[in-house]
Amino acid sequence: MSASPAHTRAGAVKVVDLQTDNRTDPLGIDDRFPLLAWKLKAAGNAAPAGQQAYQIRAAHTLSALKHGGADVWDTGKVNSKETSGIPYRGSDLTSRESVAWQVRVWDTTGHVSPWSKPATWEIGLLNQSDWSARWIENSSYDYTQPDASVTPLPVFGKSFSLHGRVAKARLYMTGLGMYSTTLNGRPISSGVLEPGQTTYSAEVDYRTYDLTDQLRKGTNVLGIETGSGAYQRVKTPGHYFFGGTLEQYTVYGEPKAIAQLEITYADGHRETIKSDTSWRTALGPTTYSSWWSGEEYDARRQPTAPTTAANLAGTGWQNASLVKLTATTPPRDTTPLRADPRSPVTVARTVKPVAITPRPGGSYILDFGANRSGWPSLNVSGPAGTKISMIPAERLKADGTLDVSSTGASADNPIAYRYTLSGHGTEAWHPQFTYSGFRYLQVDGLPQAPRSDTVTVKVIHASNPQASSFESSNQVINEIHDITLRAMQSNMMSVLTDCPDREKGPYTGDNLHNIDALLTDYDLSSYEPQLVRNMATAQRQPGDVSPGLIANIAPEFHRVAPTKLERPQGTIEFLDEVNWGGAVIRIPWQLYQTYGDTRTMALYYDNMVAWLDYEAANMAANKGDIPGLGDWSAADNTTPMQLAILAGYYTAAHDMAQIAKVLGKKTDQTKYTSLAASLATDFTARFRHQDENGVYYGSDSETSNAMALDAGLVSAADQPNVLDRLVASVRKAGNHITSGSVGIGPLFRALEAGGRDDVIYDMVVNPTSPGYGYLVASGHTTLSEALDGSGSQNHHFLGQVDSWLINGLAGISQKPGSIAYREFDIHPAVVGDLTHASGSYNTPQGTVTSAWHKDRNGRLTLKVTIPAGSEATIHVPATAKVPMKADGTATPRLLERTATAAAYYAAAGTYTFWVG
Repeated sequence: MSASPAHTRAGAVKVVDLQTDNRTDPLGIDDRFPLLAWKLKAAGNAAPAGQQAYQIRAAHTLSALKHGGADVWDTGKVNSKETSGIPYRGSDLTSRESVAWQVRVWDTTGHVSPWSKPATWEIGLLNQSDWSARWIENSSYDYTQPDASVTPLPVFGKSFSLHGRVAKARLYMTGLGMYSTTLNGRPISSGVLEPGQTTYSAEVDYRTYDLTDQLRKGTNVLGIETGSGAYQRVKTPGHYFFGGTLEQYTVYGEPKAIAQLEITYADGHRETIKSDTSWRTALGPTTYSSWWSGEEYDARRQPTAPTTAANLAGTGWQNASLVKLTATTPPRDTTPLRADPRSPVTVARTVKPVAITPRPGGSYILDFGANRSGWPSLNVSGPAGTKISMIPAERLKADGTLDVSSTGASADNPIAYRYTLSGHGTEAWHPQFTYSGFRYLQVDGLPQAPRSDTVTVKVIHASNPQASSFESSNQVINEIHDITLRAMQSNMMSVLTDCPDREKGPYTGDNLHNIDALLTDYDLSSYEPQLVRNMATAQRQPGDVSPGLIANIAPEFHRVAPTKLERPQGTIEFLDEVNWGGAVIRIPWQLYQTYGDTRTMALYYDNMVAWLDYEAANMAANKGDIPGLGDWSAADNTTPMQLAILAGYYTAAHDMAQIAKVLGKKTDQTKYTSLAASLATDFTARFRHQDENGVYYGSDSETSNAMALDAGLVSAADQPNVLDRLVASVRKAGNHITSGSVGIGPLFRALEAGGRDDVIYDMVVNPTSPGYGYLVASGHTTLSEALDGSGSQNHHFLGQVDSWLINGLAGISQKPGSIAYREFDIHPAVVGDLTHASGSYNTPQGTVTSAWHKDRNGRLTLKVTIPAGSEATIHVPATAKVPMKADGTATPRLLERTATAAAYYAAAGTYTFWVG
């Protein structure tokens, strides 16, 4: 199908930033019908017009596309404003196929854009039958020997020669627990800590690597080193082990790998190098590996590194063995290998110490200036056999020694990184199969006093694109933004963890409770759907205990016994909590609102139904109550546990009704609307109270009133009174945040929706405990587990403040009912002692910016940019008597002027407003 000829106007809209399944030019996807997206940009100085139609054309090669060919797909002209979530509907694609595609659009004036620059995607291995490679292992490996010593980790290698000029080479591979792959001794990619975590019995994720330009003439060696990861969790004397009386652990198996290198030569013939019994294996130089307690490496064992053909033929090497998978092994003999959709974890930067302090006995304490997650990295020389030890910590004691208590470790059972020198020149090393969160390192055993580059930190986190920026005139606010971002980065690995040391737990609630800020600070459109998938694959199945349950962590690497414990907030149970498990519904709903993502909702709809059915039975079995945790980590533990639980259950049911509506499931929409209404009635009957000062909820705590307001469980007539009670509870607490991880999101949202950004500001900058300002004032460089600074020193789940910085202070928010940010409200909060604030947010339509400045005379200037395809209502803070001016790409249209603001309608473009 071809479109009719169209005239391209100079200065028309341009099509940019093409994405396939939310990624740029992805390699090795396992989606036959990927979702396509693009953004619009004004060409030249023209006003950015919106889209009224598009045309996509796709071909097997860039060359064909360049010459106008479309042998894969040509949509013709499609009348639509949609620029994202466009499903591919071309010819059937098979494994290994490549597609080049481009877009042009017709703008709202009827002019057509030029064709965009081409983008590409490539299919991976769609079927298990595409894998001729086999899982391999080292038959000599046993984690512990009879004398209790730890066995070095296996390595694998394959030597091969090329037979002509290479046109294309793809390596499909994965490994368990973790793998690191080299070609001729060099890393094959920037990705680290692979594979991404999954429920290993349900799926193992693989990556596709382009080795076309890395292969060399003659002999090549493909090498794989392995680590334990979360797959092999064994308690080892003298090493930290996360575990308590509640946790039940599983050792899934021993290290293994699968690799398939497919080489296509210029003359068209193909060759496959696949893991099998012809591969060589040895026990390598990594002598200890634990996801939780560190890593050890003996460089004297370098001949067992799979880097050269000579090494593979040396002593200590043997042929690999095939892994015997069964119906009960993880992975099972039916477990699929699936392309990982997540952005890989990479090294973001290298940090040098800001201070090096000698200690007695030849030790040194290195201070890296801030708490971060990463690898201690050595660059040393010295005699063979010299052993260097590095112990991480988040804090120091008063006497300047390490305080490892917040990491869960102890002096007798530390988290430690140890390296034994080979004695050959300058040696560089960092761990490969684990990481830690730390600010300080105690280093022992250095042959010479350290320089600034002797021991550094390689900071690592998932390479999700940053979606926003923020800056203000208040340094405390800026530092709060910095420590929040740093906490998010520290816990953003292949899964979102609670903390980067003690547990590294993929807690579903930590994700949900901070989802507003996470989706504000980062583009998680390709990341979060896999985390939802992890919830679905970890869900308890028929035949399990509690079928339908989604436990507090997913993947469920350790199971928590359903034991009841007495805590200040009441009797808690760790196994289940609706404000954790409900993430399987509430996060897909957020992804739909933020990105227009309907696929995640549709894929895991049955899991959502099963979870709601489980909670209904759970509630009935407990006479109307559901076991759980309440408002976790709160300073005020008076909030009734069941208030927090019931509000979370209602919100999940309400969101489920909306999901059913979007997906066209009318019967379910009615069912879940009815469930939500029933829960609302129950909530009101149990928790609405009235005294001489009016209506309040629960204990009249911040969380009690905030959760009622935020969930929409307060009648319109009662809302002003309950908002006043919420403000009063904040003021009574001395402008402190007393809510925990469950209540803090509702607290910010309820106050912001009620127009009380002034109250939020007072809470946020408050320098006394508990609160964000206190964390800054007391020297914290990441968010802690509680706002009084206690617990883990690197938790992200209290990061809701970052959403408010963009939505409140900069004033960028999506209109209620809008999807994928087609409609905005720009409503900056000019509060406190701020003289300026600016923010940006990269939406599916493009980047929105809002910046305001107040001069010494009180005159206000507001500058706003609205991307093509969007429109906004801009609320300019101004009393009715103050003069105003407005200018922009187009003339903004005044909608309303009140006693506190002037509201303007604005189409895409750039605008400036002057007040005073």
